[in-house]
Amino acid sequence: MGHPATPVPAALTSTVQRWREEGEPAQPAVRWSRDAWRKHFPHRHAFLDALPDLVDRAEATRHAAHAATPEGAEQAFLAAMIWGYGRVGYGPWRTARVLTENPSAPERLAEVALVAREHGGLAAFRDLARAPLRYLGVAFGTKYLRFVTAAADHANAPILDAVVRRWLATHTGLRLTIDEWRPASYEKYVALLTSWSAQLGLAADTVEELIFRSAVSRAGSGQWSEEWAGAEEPADKAQATLLELERLFDTAEAGSARAARPHLDELHRIIQHGWPRPSAR
Repeated sequence: MGHPATPVPAALTSTVQRWREEGEPAQPAVRWSRDAWRKHFPHRHAFLDALPDLVDRAEATRHAAHAATPEGAEQAFLAAMIWGYGRVGYGPWRTARVLTENPSAPERLAEVALVAREHGGLAAFRDLARAPLRYLGVAFGTKYLRFVTAAADHANAPILDAVVRRWLATHTGLRLTIDEWRPASYEKYVALLTSWSAQLGLAADTVEELIFRSAVSRAGSGQWSEEWAGAEEPADKAQATLLELERLFDTAEAGSARAARPHLDELHRIIQHGWPRPSAR
């Protein structure tokens, strides 16, 4: 007898309903700074120049189809990181650090892509956990895994970053550790999304996408905004700042991320339980 399905949180049910009512719009493509990436990757100018000004999941998946070779893996990794960082200024530098400070990084990325292609996302995650690349954490590592599994039409490896982790903690009480590569935590996450996807009639990585998009959308807005720009309420601005801090620590050393985690959790608790109004004078 199988385990009972985990109930879908009301917040996710309403997000899916709204998404369907709006015609199931695709996630907006990400604008990126071509010049900044060209500066850090002079040997990849031809590849970078061929990318569109806006990169979406489909574009990153297209390049991930060629990740079985070191050259293809490096280009697939670049496309995934460009999509993941967007216009964040430190994105090119952090991506270059992964590729330059790990011996044979493109070869390692190609190995992981082959594992993902042949055995699926969970196996690829375990393989990366066995011999992780320095400076590549779970948040951005699972972005790469997501695209290489999607390109192979294999069991997807849904992205697990600070935004999704925070949403899960808020709406389910589940607190996953993503400061290090922990297969048990990722397996629990995949099992949860798989259960929800079956109940919602959606792919697991679509569920992840909708969780992410709802988490970063401006509070109370019907728009699928990828930024908090324009937020006027103090709580919205606080959430915006916390989100940026979470994303920053997604790319930090594991020790720094662990040290910051309790403080970020406490900030979230304060914001979640109400933003104090200024006292009258």
